[in-house]
Amino acid sequence: MKPTSLLFPLLALLLPVAQAPAQTTAESAAPAVGPVTGLPLDDAVVNAIYEVRNEDMLVMDWLDQLSNGIGPRLTSSKKLTEACFWAKGRFYDFGLSNSRVEMWGKFPVGFDRGPGFARMTQPEKRELVAMTRAWTAGTNGTERGLAFRAPTTEEEMEALKGKLEGAWIVTSSNTNAPRFEGDGDELRDRFGDLCEAEGIAGVVRPGPQGNLLRTGGRSQVDPENLPKRVNVYLRRDQFRTIWQLLEDNERVELEFHIDNRFNLKPDPLYNVMAEIPGTDLADQLVIVGGHIDSWDGARGAQDNGTGTATTLEAARLLMLAMEQTGEKPRRTIRFMLWSGEEQGLLGSKAYIEAHPEENERISAVLVHDGGTNCTSGIVTPPDMKDMFGEAFAPIIAKTAHHEDEDLRFRLVERSSLPYGVGSDHDSYLAVGVPGFFWQQNGDTSYGYIHHTQHDLIDEVVPEYQRASARSIAAGAWRVANMEPSVPRENLPQGRSRGGNRKALGVFLAEDGVTIEELVNDGLAKQAGLQKGDKILSIGETKVATQGELRRALRSAGDSEKVVWQRGEQTMAAVFDWKAKKAAAVSTQ
Repeated sequence: MKPTSLLFPLLALLLPVAQAPAQTTAESAAPAVGPVTGLPLDDAVVNAIYEVRNEDMLVMDWLDQLSNGIGPRLTSSKKLTEACFWAKGRFYDFGLSNSRVEMWGKFPVGFDRGPGFARMTQPEKRELVAMTRAWTAGTNGTERGLAFRAPTTEEEMEALKGKLEGAWIVTSSNTNAPRFEGDGDELRDRFGDLCEAEGIAGVVRPGPQGNLLRTGGRSQVDPENLPKRVNVYLRRDQFRTIWQLLEDNERVELEFHIDNRFNLKPDPLYNVMAEIPGTDLADQLVIVGGHIDSWDGARGAQDNGTGTATTLEAARLLMLAMEQTGEKPRRTIRFMLWSGEEQGLLGSKAYIEAHPEENERISAVLVHDGGTNCTSGIVTPPDMKDMFGEAFAPIIAKTAHHEDEDLRFRLVERSSLPYGVGSDHDSYLAVGVPGFFWQQNGDTSYGYIHHTQHDLIDEVVPEYQRASARSIAAGAWRVANMEPSVPRENLPQGRSRGGNRKALGVFLAEDGVTIEELVNDGLAKQAGLQKGDKILSIGETKVATQGELRRALRSAGDSEKVVWQRGEQTMAAVFDWKAKKAAAVSTQ
């Protein structure tokens, strides 16, 4: 072998390859980043968030203080005011900047619900599960009286005369319930006059669905004409027991203590907010939050104590992680807790109306309002897939090996963002701002708890809450640090509340299909519907509950026939939502 034969292999090892120039020390030390977002693939702040031990998480403490310590937070109640200032204090304690409340309005009448009870005292003693709507009358202390079925014939009504003072009228449907404000001459109108003349204690009805009692109520109460009549809803199984006893001619005595209070000088209504200031993109915002108000039939633990608690804990986790790593977000992260959500997204809409200049500066709004199930995904339209794939990659990796699939974070690919859900992200989507409603998974039945007597902390899953707080904190951090903002070219504007939403123009009673009041300029009034009418169908779809009615409206075409019952009559009208017209038609 010649000497030069050893030289060429040696040179090949020593000389650099032309197409792969040597990296400098600084370049080789730089972390790998995603080509779309510019985010590091290994994120120190995300690592710090997921390194917090379960026993050091405080999300359930915040929920306990909110739902058990303060209680339900009906918009216009003193408990809501207390909760708003409490949350402001927690943000301040965490070290966030500009922790504050901002007034957005005031209701004409406030409403506070005190403790109460319901019992059957004869022929047997039994505790009852009862509920009244918000902004309705309560009893004058404890009121005990005999129970009578609402009459269905003239003879039955005649037999009740002289017996109704202090009595409870038990009725299984609005068809037979006393009608107090009707000017007609039907049996129920005349029975209403009799009840008023003799001074009944109130009316007792079955709850609208199974053994669930759903809270609701109309907030726009006239301070000069406060509700005076007591309407109580009982759990259906207990109502059936009482009904059967009355059918068997048993003497039934009921006792209720309903402490409902109207406040003619209601507190101002507030949104709560606080911020982690950004750096080079500080004028841009990523908003994280949920609504702090609730209905008041239970404790407001799931709706939306869970979202309030995860918002607070996400803020605390981010502050701890930033202190540990020394890093700060590029965009300002704002934590917001809106009120008035249950009455129609009032707080978020009012904030947007008061601060329209912010809309162009908001990259994304991330809302948690789906109850206790885990925030284990985010909806990702096609134009966000690559961006969110990089942004949420560390969170997906951190949760990929959970034994419980519901705790594994994932991208949920959809054609567009979820719009019309009925939470505060809808308010932002309506003005062209990317609003996100976290995808949630878990074993808890949202419908069993939502707005019912079961909205208690006992129904909340601590493991889900801890996982949600981590993913919300980490997700907010990653979105706040992306190089580009979230795209807004293909947002689903105009398909939610307002816009092209199909509505009848009515307020419904607890059964979900009986009209309690009509909107002055609504289509129902055009069509000739009246208070007490019962909706039977939308198009070809029969409806018996409010959920069925809403689903029928969502799937309806631009023009459909709506059928309703009035006494013994069946009536109909064609609703043309596109033309914004409605006209009665023959049902033949």
